[in-house]
Amino acid sequence: MPAAFQLLPAMQQRQSDNAEVLTEIFEPTVNMVIWQRQPDPAVESYSQYLVAASLQASGTTDFLQLQAVVEPAELPALLAQKLPDAPGKTEFIADLQLLSQMLTCLMDCSAVGFRLKLLQQAMCPRFHTDHVALRLLVTYVGAGTEWLNQAQSPGLYRQLQIPQQLRPAEVALLKGSAWQGNGAGAIWHRSPESTAPRLLVSLDPVGD
Repeated sequence: MPAAFQLLPAMQQRQSDNAEVLTEIFEPTVNMVIWQRQPDPAVESYSQYLVAASLQASGTTDFLQLQAVVEPAELPALLAQKLPDAPGKTEFIADLQLLSQMLTCLMDCSAVGFRLKLLQQAMCPRFHTDHVALRLLVTYVGAGTEWLNQAQSPGLYRQLQIPQQLRPAEVALLKGSAWQGNGAGAIWHRSPESTAPRLLVSLDPVGD
């Protein structure tokens, strides 16, 4: 069989309610791992408050968009300054710092590319792969990111697949096309087709 038509190894996605599942992203045939954690009531309450307060203040979901390259130790001070005070704020910030610490430890890097966005329409409505090595995604409010089982599926087959969907608070690591040796094995995913507000956080590893 010509090299151009050789089948690539089937890619897998791993899911568990144990955070240790995140380490399985380093397996060559794994392109996505999901930590199926349950929402923390305080974090969930503050997340809902952020959505409501942002909509009330601006009338649109463009109000809340934070983006920075930051070390985990610096993140609490940044968020404490930028986010409004309300019950659960401390827990919300602590959760984001925990995730940034986990990512920097996992990837042996010094900082993260942090993004917190409030959306009311699909940011990336078409199935795509990210041109990064790895990305961490968490949806705190609203519908979660949709993804497909097979990385190498041709376009027509992708359209016929029924997508899987992340639940709120679940932590997903998604391999992108820039992961060494994974150009054709990146996970296909998209934003859900929903006009309801979504509070989304993404973290990218930055630095050595």
